[in-house]
Amino acid sequence: MPLIFGAPKKGTRSQDDRQDQRIAVAREQYLAGRVKIVTTDEMPNRQVQGTFGLLVCRSFTFDNAFYGLVAQAMDVNADAVLAYRESVSFHPEGDRYYSCYGTAVRLKPDK
Repeated sequence: MPLIFGAPKKGTRSQDDRQDQRIAVAREQYLAGRVKIVTTDEMPNRQVQGTFGLLVCRSFTFDNAFYGLVAQAMDVNADAVLAYRESVSFHPEGDRYYSCYGTAVRLKPDK
C-alpha cells in the first residue's frame, strides 16, 4: 500500500539498529564490570573524582531501561552510577513502564 500511505521511512530502522547496538555494548560493559552501579551514596573503598549529574532512562522493558542508563553513563564518560533507584508504573491497560535513575560519577583511580 505504498501508493496510499507513502513509502516507509528509511531512517527509522537504522536508528533502531543503532539503539539496539548501543544497548548491547552497554550490557557487555556492565557485565564485564567496567561500569559499576550501587544503591548507596558512595562507592565502598573508592573516592569520587567528578560528578556528571542525574541520569534517567525509561522504557517498557526493564532491560532497555537499565542498560539504557548504563549507556548514558558511558556517554558522559562515567565509570559508576551512585544512588541507583528503579521504579515501575502500572497502567490500566496492563502495561508496565520502568524507570531507572542514578548519579553518574567518575571514580579516582586505584592506587
